[in-house]
Amino acid sequence: MAMAIAAGTLAATGAAPAVAAAPTPSGTTPVTSFVGCASLTSNANGRAQVKNICSRTINATVSVDNAWDPNCKSIGAGRSVTFTWDSTDGRAEYAYDC
Repeated sequence: MAMAIAAGTLAATGAAPAVAAAPTPSGTTPVTSFVGCASLTSNANGRAQVKNICSRTINATVSVDNAWDPNCKSIGAGRSVTFTWDSTDGRAEYAYDC
């Protein structure tokens, strides 16, 4: 009953009730979803720089071609850290939060 009264009041004032956001179709990612804070900003054999693009401190590392990943490092908000490894192991594929 209260819902009907509220809807009638909104209609009388010309205001429309808020509409709930439609669910995203299965298999898609909403635009506002969290994708991580670690951003690979430079990359070479045996060396990569990662920037924290968020406003909080994170732990991050890089994924290295055909090798183990370097240990996670703490990166302050807006700061960058350099990761190094044996250059014969190749380049970083991407940065990620850990």
